Amino acid sequence: MCFTTRYSIFTKLKDGDERAWEDFYRRYDPLIRLHGQDCGLKPDNLDDLVQNVMVSLMGQMSKFSYDPQKGRFRDYLRKIIRVKSMDIMRQIYKNEKEPLPQQEDLYLDDLFDSEWENYLRDESLKELKKQISARHYQIFYMLDVQNKPVREVATLTQQPIATIYSIRTRAEEIIKKIVEELDN
Repeated sequence: MCFTTRYSIFTKLKDGDERAWEDFYRRYDPLIRLHGQDCGLKPDNLDDLVQNVMVSLMGQMSKFSYDPQKGRFRDYLRKIIRVKSMDIMRQIYKNEKEPLPQQEDLYLDDLFDSEWENYLRDESLKELKKQISARHYQIFYMLDVQNKPVREVATLTQQPIATIYSIRTRAEEIIKKIVEELDN
């Protein structure tokens, strides 16, 4: 499957494209779950959270218009996750007749930003792996993820150091474009 830019996936979601929704779910499910835990939800409640977030997005998608000038999608998603998490938390604490604990918004924002960075890294590496040869990906991964020295990677792969630098530079150019598309 070819890489879909964020803008084009919104168009497909708006049109009710089932495959786009599956892709969207696959990409964002882990992030929704992580941030739900940050908001205080227990693992038992995370399926409900994902469902509530997706239902909310589906309901809003018909009138949704993505405009990067108005803000980033991740901020919009963060708000929906937080609201739906708090709805679940309120219901839990209402049933248990206990006061609802308060979370610091700045703390939650920092956690979400950290999770977003991890999401970007993981998704961009998956996409990079599709776009370059396995050998080049292996070299890039050893250098930039495992932080191995260039000389060691050159020895392990039996490639000249200049080739290693060239492969790294090309892979970095590709991954920057991927991250820009994902981080829209």
